[in-house]
Amino acid sequence: MRVLFVNSPGLGHIFPSVPLAHALTAAGHDVLYAQGGDVDAVAAAGVNVVDVTPGLDYATVFRPEEIDFSVDGGDEFVAALFARVSGVTVDRVVEVARGWSTDLIVHSPLQGAGPLAAGALGVPAVSVVTGPADSAPRIDGLLRDHMKEHYLRHGVTPAPATGFRLNSMPPSLLKLLPERVRADDDVPVRYVPFNGNGELPGWLLEPPRRPRIAVTLGSIAGLWGGLAVLAPLVTAAADTDAEFVVTLGGGDPSLLGELPPNVWTVDWLPLGPLLRTCRGLIHHGGSGTSAVAMAVGVPQCVMPLSPDQKDNERAVIERGIAIGGAAETVGTAEFRALLDDEGLRTAAAEVRDETAAMPSPAALVGRLASLV
Repeated sequence: MRVLFVNSPGLGHIFPSVPLAHALTAAGHDVLYAQGGDVDAVAAAGVNVVDVTPGLDYATVFRPEEIDFSVDGGDEFVAALFARVSGVTVDRVVEVARGWSTDLIVHSPLQGAGPLAAGALGVPAVSVVTGPADSAPRIDGLLRDHMKEHYLRHGVTPAPATGFRLNSMPPSLLKLLPERVRADDDVPVRYVPFNGNGELPGWLLEPPRRPRIAVTLGSIAGLWGGLAVLAPLVTAAADTDAEFVVTLGGGDPSLLGELPPNVWTVDWLPLGPLLRTCRGLIHHGGSGTSAVAMAVGVPQCVMPLSPDQKDNERAVIERGIAIGGAAETVGTAEFRALLDDEGLRTAAAEVRDETAAMPSPAALVGRLASLV
């Protein structure tokens, strides 16, 4: 069968789908991405891709200067924003889907062009949920409502396409979520960490000289100047007997201030291999970042930068695998908890084992094929 992947722009939306794409390819199926934004990351993952918005600067679509990240706009806000982001891709996605004779569409939960194209072709659609922030089932309907004009233009009824949702959240985490972000008929799938390919530095293959803590704000905040919020954390790290690795994600390292001897920066590293050498992770609360830490079994300190990331923070704290904090105050107490709290470490190991017991992407290929 021919499976078309359609994701929202941004690595956090693209990377979680790659292990499933690899599993389908290994099983002999044809895979193609119809993607805007970080298309180079898709190609680097060894998957063919069509850029559906060549030359488009997605910052002009998201318009971050108009968003108040301190206010939780809820599902309505998320749907309205991503309907706008999805809308710029619709025409080309439908064109690619038709021209490639697509049998099945796999999409990220906030990419409304995927279900629309599935409706236009009369093929099933499957979404892949990675965390609480974008998992509310009602978002599907809200996206369709906000994209009604696109459905009308393409002569498609704004109704759900046949298919189902894959959900990689561990069962014990799902049980703790409020009902609005749960769907009882989700199909579980193991989260397999994938954060890109690349040459690993030699030091990553050696035992750390001291306990190591990773610090990241993901793939977006650094580019938008967010690294400045880490300056107090970097200063506080000097007083802790540990080494800190800060990933820049394309951001300006000068925003961190003067680095103590036990803190160093890397522009980018695959998070999975890095975390396997770490005692803890400090991060912004991104769904993919949390999922990698859960799969590896590393305790987390979450300091959300936007309301949607607070949903992720609440979930991992309630499960006992993380502590919370604010970027301007995270310091010695949080560092010590990540290094020494055995309760955190035990719970993180439980969730790691729980994740490993979930069906792998390869195990679900047959179920996907049965939809066609």
